[in-house]
Amino acid sequence: MKIFLPLFFALAASAAPGTYTGWISDSQCGAGNANASAESRECAERCLKNGAEPVLVTDKDQKVIKLAGKQNAAAHLKYKVKVTGELKGDTLTVTKIEKAE
Repeated sequence: MKIFLPLFFALAASAAPGTYTGWISDSQCGAGNANASAESRECAERCLKNGAEPVLVTDKDQKVIKLAGKQNAAAHLKYKVKVTGELKGDTLTVTKIEKAE
């Protein structure tokens, strides 16, 4: 039993649910398209249409986070977003995306 408790706590700590604010971008340009400029928003849209994966770039530290579990991320390209989900490593399993206030 003593062996399993540290393993359980390590696994539980590896998943961090939360809400993250930033910009939906694409996996090719990442933080380079994480701003409100029309040029960046159009570039991210083109890259996503050409097969790049959607990512979230956080406002706080410009961290690029892969998105999983939600296929409508591209619908939120025009504005800053709040993304809620569970972060494991560098991938966020999304439960909700909404416009940031």
